[in-house]
Amino acid sequence: MNRPRRVLLALALSFVVAGMLSPIVPSMAGKPYSVIDVVHSLLIGALCYTWCRADGLERGVLPPGRSALLAGLFPPLGVPLYFFRTRPIARAFIATLGAIGFLVVCTMLSGLCAIATAALFGKPLPE
Repeated sequence: MNRPRRVLLALALSFVVAGMLSPIVPSMAGKPYSVIDVVHSLLIGALCYTWCRADGLERGVLPPGRSALLAGLFPPLGVPLYFFRTRPIARAFIATLGAIGFLVVCTMLSGLCAIATAALFGKPLPE
């Protein structure tokens, strides 16, 4: 398995772990999110940056400008921008659709893990 795929696997596993921990860890006082959500958002950014760098090295493309950094700071904008700067336009659209699909699958996986953990421990789901 090449490095970009390992990073994507780590990203998917982070959604599984966050989903499993979300019913267990209480929300922060007065906030609709928990410490797990904050840590997971930072981890998502770091893994998106790492994936862009690994993908560029694997493909032999130096990411132009600060595309990988933007992908780490704000992935919904930075990852598609990275695709459009490093691929032909048709392949960039396909890669963007693939990234959206990956995000949907990871979010569903996180939700299913949260439901399973809540049922297992008899805890309510976070709101």
